[in-house]
Amino acid sequence: MKPWLLNLLACPIDKHHPLKAWFFKWETPREELERLSSKAGVAVEEYEAGYRQLAKQLLDGTISPEAIKAITDSTGCEASIKLLEEALKALDRLTNSLDKSPEELLREFPGEIDSLYRFLNLTEVEVGLLYCPKCGRWYPIGSSVESVPELLPDELRDKERDLSWMERWRTLIPEEIAEGGKPFNLSDRG
Repeated sequence: MKPWLLNLLACPIDKHHPLKAWFFKWETPREELERLSSKAGVAVEEYEAGYRQLAKQLLDGTISPEAIKAITDSTGCEASIKLLEEALKALDRLTNSLDKSPEELLREFPGEIDSLYRFLNLTEVEVGLLYCPKCGRWYPIGSSVESVPELLPDELRDKERDLSWMERWRTLIPEEIAEGGKPFNLSDRG
């Protein structure tokens, strides 16, 4: 799952947006994350089309600053943590300038656009967790199919598979979700 997708995802039960997100494992190789992080903030020609699209999305509201700010990188990868930090700083600067045209954003904030673009569009999460703070439901990323967020209603979820997944990633899951998340949690195992 690309982090960009968090701009669109909502809880299937109560339609709440944004969902909180914890990333546990990257599909993007560590070397690539290091390369992306080390060059963040330096605009390059090969991403120009992506930069233009991102500038338009910032202005039309497709990019949800709240969704990006609700991400926690629990992977332990210094490069991806740094890349998220740079993306968040860039987002703060950009959201104060949304009265400009896409061309003005690209001209005045090329480094910020680059940092945000790299994090949202050039990385891929393999395993993580999404959480709805409104209803308390959690959803795995990469439980059945790696990189795929599984936003299923309660009646379509597989309790045993979900709890096995939760046990596997227990050390990275916030306590309140592991012990009290819906529709199932580890306290259900007795």
